Amino acid sequence: MFEASTFLYYLFFALGFVSVTVFAIFYRKKFGLSLKKTLLTVVLVYFPVVVWMFFLCWAESGFKEFGGNNIVRIFIWVPLFALPVAKLLKIDFKDMVNFLAPLPCAVHGIAHYGCIFGGCCYGYPSDFFAIWNPVLREYRFAIQPIEATVAVAIIVLVVLYTREKKFDRSAQAYPIMLMLFGSTRFFLEFLRDNDKLFWGISNLAIHAFVMFVVGVVWFFVERHIQKKKQAKTPAETAK
Repeated sequence: MFEASTFLYYLFFALGFVSVTVFAIFYRKKFGLSLKKTLLTVVLVYFPVVVWMFFLCWAESGFKEFGGNNIVRIFIWVPLFALPVAKLLKIDFKDMVNFLAPLPCAVHGIAHYGCIFGGCCYGYPSDFFAIWNPVLREYRFAIQPIEATVAVAIIVLVVLYTREKKFDRSAQAYPIMLMLFGSTRFFLEFLRDNDKLFWGISNLAIHAFVMFVVGVVWFFVERHIQKKKQAKTPAETAK
């Protein structure tokens, strides 16, 4: 029997893709993307990334269990999948990654609400801020809506950053997203009742930490490159 909670879980998973598409259509104007290129970007990046997500889950299980809808694993991979798409559609790669920066959070933010109904990604047994888990048949700390809401908040912060006058369209929006999401998710993982590898740290906490480190390195490398370019500009003007 296909239960209503299962239906809602998959519905939110599908809504994750829909939300990304709708958001991208409105957000594209900031980067001068046509509707056609926007839709092609979403499709050509999103679906290979989802397949890669399933593969990574399979690999982490020792190639025993294929599946797992946790998109946190692929945040750092999105720019690599986007690179050939940018070349194919003749979009500047920096514009591409800045445009894509909020989108993984949109997928995660919307789809993760479905975990409430699917009974997955649950917190510890709790009487405080708890929700009913339909699989475990008990109340668990409501970590799913917290994680989803944090992801939505990061979307807002990234979008506000790209609207700042000082935003020069260098590829800084994506690493900022990685730093925000990676740092918050690392600590939120301690509130989840999942398998821990060591010191209470789960495999997804490690993914989050790596995400944060990649974001920090990328951000400062990009800033260094931009400063060098700005330093050369006055000298070239003087000539």
